[in-house]
Amino acid sequence: MKTFETPSFKMHVHDDLLIEFIVKKDVKLQEKDIWESKQLSLDYLPGKKFVVLMESEGYMDASADARRAGASEEYSHHVKAVAMYSTKLHESILGKLYLQVSKPFVPTRFFDNREKALAWLREQQSK
Repeated sequence: MKTFETPSFKMHVHDDLLIEFIVKKDVKLQEKDIWESKQLSLDYLPGKKFVVLMESEGYMDASADARRAGASEEYSHHVKAVAMYSTKLHESILGKLYLQVSKPFVPTRFFDNREKALAWLREQQSK
C-alpha cells in the first residue's frame, strides 16, 4: 500500500486495487485535486483499474468543476466503481443528488455503512 497526502486529500492506494480517498476536514475539493488523484494512482500502479471508496474527515464538499471531472468518462478510464461513504444526513442528500445530476460514467453508489460500501466495491471489482 502507498499513501499520498496533499493539502486537500489523503489517498491510500492498496495493491489489491482499492483506493481509499479521504477529503480532509474543511476542504472544498477542486477539479485539480481530482486530476492529481488520478495521476498519483496511475503513477503508482500504471495501467490498472481501481475501485474507490470516497469519504471525508469532516464536511465533504466539492466544486462543480470537481464533480463534473469526477463523473466524466475521461477521468474514469482508471476506475471500475466508486462508493461514497458518510453517516451524515446532509452528505447523504448531497451524494444522492450528485448521482442523479452528474450521472457518473462508472457505477457509483452512496452508502451510510462503510462495510457495505467495501463489500459492494469488491463485487464491482470481480465483474
